[in-house]
Amino acid sequence: MRIYSGESFSEVYEQSLRDLHTNPEYTSNPRGLNIKENLGVALEILDPLSCLYDNSRRGSQSKYIAAELIWYFLGRNDVEFIKKFASFWESIQNEDGTVNSSYGYLLFKNLNRFGFSQYQWAINCLKNDLDSRQAIMHFNLPQHQYVGNKDFVCTMYGIWQIRDYKLNLTIHMRSNDAILGTPTDIAFFTVLQQQALNHLRYYHPGLKLGSYTHIVDSYHVYERNFNLVSEMLENEFKPVKIPTLSKNLISHDGSPSTDLKILSDHMESGFSTEDKLMSWISKSINK
Repeated sequence: MRIYSGESFSEVYEQSLRDLHTNPEYTSNPRGLNIKENLGVALEILDPLSCLYDNSRRGSQSKYIAAELIWYFLGRNDVEFIKKFASFWESIQNEDGTVNSSYGYLLFKNLNRFGFSQYQWAINCLKNDLDSRQAIMHFNLPQHQYVGNKDFVCTMYGIWQIRDYKLNLTIHMRSNDAILGTPTDIAFFTVLQQQALNHLRYYHPGLKLGSYTHIVDSYHVYERNFNLVSEMLENEFKPVKIPTLSKNLISHDGSPSTDLKILSDHMESGFSTEDKLMSWISKSINK
């Protein structure tokens, strides 16, 4: 396994991209598309707030990340909302206009037979047992295994662990596009980590933010982006912090908060709030 560890996403992302571009373990051809690929990659970010980066060729796509945060935390899985920010989703939608890879829907709305969402289960585990090893969230499900599925969920599962009174999150992925997937996925999951910290501090006052670890079985870049990666690596990667979340985006059971609903309703006209993260989302969408 190739392990990249650093304070910021910017630091570990540059290291992992450089290795992938200059020293790939494999060059393979899934679905007839040429890729450079490294198997078994782990990105460890010691400061999850530093989950964005600036690069003069291609930095964090803040407008899309902001829209995706609203879409995910609302628990929506319809293409109608997100296609305005990335038409890609239309190409992989199901016949009913939904997609399988809406992490928010999978985490907050897809209840099991006992009435728990994946997020609610995880929070309850750590609420009741500070040292729990059962606070897991599933993403790729047996129901996604069918012939003709255009949207086979990349994320497998996540696990929360509290150690040294710090909340750590590890996400396991079967596959991740280092250009289009990794930066936006990590932005969402680290914001989710902030949200979980807010909820768990109600039961464990003083709990601190721990590390975020992103483990990928197939970490790859497509041939169409080889030149882009080369150009990015010629420029400096600068760490950028996302603002802290003070108000809640969702409740403990995963339902959207009133503040998030207001933000969603007014996202294109501007949204005034004291919450720094929600303000960042509003400003980023309206850039």
